Amino acid sequence: MSKVKVVPNDENLQGGHNSRKRSTASLIRIQSSRLHREITQSIKRNKKLLAKAELYFTAFLSITDMISDIVMAVRYYQSNRLPYALASMICVGTNLVLQSILVFMSHPIGSQVKEQAILWSLLKPGIDAHRVASKAETEEAAAVDARSEMTGARVIEVVAESIPGTIIQAMAMFSTSGGDTSLTPVLSLSSSILTSAFISAQLSHEWDASEDQRKQEPGFYGYLPESMKRRLFALFNLLLMAAFNLIIRTASLVIISQKSVYTAFAVYGGELALFFLVKKARGDFTSWVPVSGLSSVIVSFMMRLLLKVAVDWLCCAQFRHPQEVGGIYWSFTILVTCAIGIASALAHGDSTVTIIMGVSCAVLLVAFALFLASIEREYVATFFDTRTASEYNVDRFFNATSDERKFDALAMNENLWRDIRNDVKDWLASSLPAYLEEEPPWLTDYHRSIIPEWAVDDKALLSRIRNENVEELLQERRGSVANLIGALPNA
Repeated sequence: MSKVKVVPNDENLQGGHNSRKRSTASLIRIQSSRLHREITQSIKRNKKLLAKAELYFTAFLSITDMISDIVMAVRYYQSNRLPYALASMICVGTNLVLQSILVFMSHPIGSQVKEQAILWSLLKPGIDAHRVASKAETEEAAAVDARSEMTGARVIEVVAESIPGTIIQAMAMFSTSGGDTSLTPVLSLSSSILTSAFISAQLSHEWDASEDQRKQEPGFYGYLPESMKRRLFALFNLLLMAAFNLIIRTASLVIISQKSVYTAFAVYGGELALFFLVKKARGDFTSWVPVSGLSSVIVSFMMRLLLKVAVDWLCCAQFRHPQEVGGIYWSFTILVTCAIGIASALAHGDSTVTIIMGVSCAVLLVAFALFLASIEREYVATFFDTRTASEYNVDRFFNATSDERKFDALAMNENLWRDIRNDVKDWLASSLPAYLEEEPPWLTDYHRSIIPEWAVDDKALLSRIRNENVEELLQERRGSVANLIGALPNA
């Protein structure tokens, strides 16, 4: 039998070649997709590690800064500089007392002993950091979540202790009656400046990097880039801004106070007064905190004062929020800082001081410009936002991408959505029956508990909303410390 030689034609060869090319291309796509997922997951892990490391490091700085302030108070006492010693201890004591009030307001009565013990043992910064980093569950009857409580504690710390401590140490160091520029006070002053600046940058990063916050308010949170290199550069500029802002303000206050204490009060007090006048004139005085009556006035005043001081001295980016200082006023404050700095240096009359102040102001403005250039472009406008808290909350309600997000409006102070009460009432009337039938996962007992009684005319529907668990939660809230002073009107 003769052998038959099979000669492949060109079409078969070409078909096999194309098949191999498609298989290779498909394999490359699969490997590329897998590599992309691994890189993405690695970046997310690194970001989470960075956020946790910042939390714990900030807690460490907070504790060491308080110890440093106590050490300096003892040093002032031993060197017979009693006014500085007394002022330092008053700052430490004020910080602890205000944080004690925060704990008193935030936690139910049954947790007070434990929470107060954590505070007065100076362990609160570390415990707060652990709770936020581990996403520990918030007590159901607590007035605020762990991140909000930590933010409140940090703001109190920088406003009541870190910033005043920096001012006291600077005044003691450059006192006209014999300053002390030895190593210990210089290190302590540097520590206070860096600690305050780091707390400011870390707070902004903590809130912006939160996945929950980016889902709840995508138009405000998300300005920090996904790229780790760009994110670190943005955070470095935030840190630089906070540090030089504090240096300029502190130096200016020392210079002005040496000439006239009354002038210092007029300049810095006038700046605060202008802020409150603008807020009042725009109908934007009321804070977002869900309180009513006299409590609303007191809490709003304290919130506005504390956050304005934090922005004035540390330009904390988190508080550019329309419900806080506001974007345009936040940016305006940076210009005011430079104006006060240059004016005080010129009034001092020393050319060296003027040059140093001019360079410091230039560094602050350049850092601000670089920061804006390094963040996501669509969020630059949030640093110049002119909306009031009420306008922002109304926009959130009507632009919400889901009903869950609409519920965020109900968690705010009622004054922030008083202009759309009827819209909220109509929305609840049309949506609640379907919610109760479908029972979506996000409709938790907490969401049910914040629905005000006046918003639901159907009493049968209201009774279905406030089931046994919700009533139990409301009962716990009625017994909480916050409610005892009228801070939970919906309960």
